[in-house]
Amino acid sequence: TFLVRKEGEAAFYCPNDEGCPPQIVGKIQHFIGRKAMNIDGLGDETIENFYKRGFVHHISDLYELKNHIDELRTLERFGEKSITNMLTGIEKSKEMPFEKVLFGLGIRFVGETVARKLARYFKTVEALQHASFDELILVDEIGDRIAESLLEYFLIPQHLEQIEKLKNAGLQFTIKEENHVLQSEKLSGKTFIISGVFEQFSREELKQMIEENGGKILGSISPKLNYLVAGDNMGPSKLEKAQKLNIPMISEQDLAAMIEGDR
Repeated sequence: TFLVRKEGEAAFYCPNDEGCPPQIVGKIQHFIGRKAMNIDGLGDETIENFYKRGFVHHISDLYELKNHIDELRTLERFGEKSITNMLTGIEKSKEMPFEKVLFGLGIRFVGETVARKLARYFKTVEALQHASFDELILVDEIGDRIAESLLEYFLIPQHLEQIEKLKNAGLQFTIKEENHVLQSEKLSGKTFIISGVFEQFSREELKQMIEENGGKILGSISPKLNYLVAGDNMGPSKLEKAQKLNIPMISEQDLAAMIEGDR
């Protein structure tokens, strides 16, 4: 596979993450790493060895290794204790939270912080998978480049197939939340979109404030929208659409006042 460089980027990279051996091995090594799934009993060398022997070709194959114990016993320097430790580590990784799994998938430009923000915002992989460009860039710190990378990732059937297999293996693809108690119902029945850059709160904090007080965040501007929470540097098309539909625009201070009961 030829290396490519996208416009505006400095580095060349191999785009074929399903058929290029170094890419496949690197992807699995990233998944098992300390910052992602942190799987005890598995290291980079072992993954290379497993790939050469045909044991793993995809991340999901790690969760099938328990069915190949006899073949694993034939490997040099891989005794019963090593096999047990590895299988225990793999089983334990099923408890890792959604944000770690998301980071472990190795989506281009989705680092630890971005994975955490995406997981907390969308709550499930299905919601993330079906999010539009406009919905993605509502998330704090998610710009055009990351949004485009996510949209591209979820268009590839092999990626969706891997996610299904990992779900079936028992990995966490939803955020486990205790029953959430609303702080109030002052925004109940009201819909909002947050757009632009804010001084007092981050977009994530504004979203939380709205949801904790009974309001709902919409993905795009439509006649169903009650309020556009407008910050600086808001997209001109969004502003124009809101004005055409006569949607009230409020500031972050207005929103806080609504919650405090002054509006």
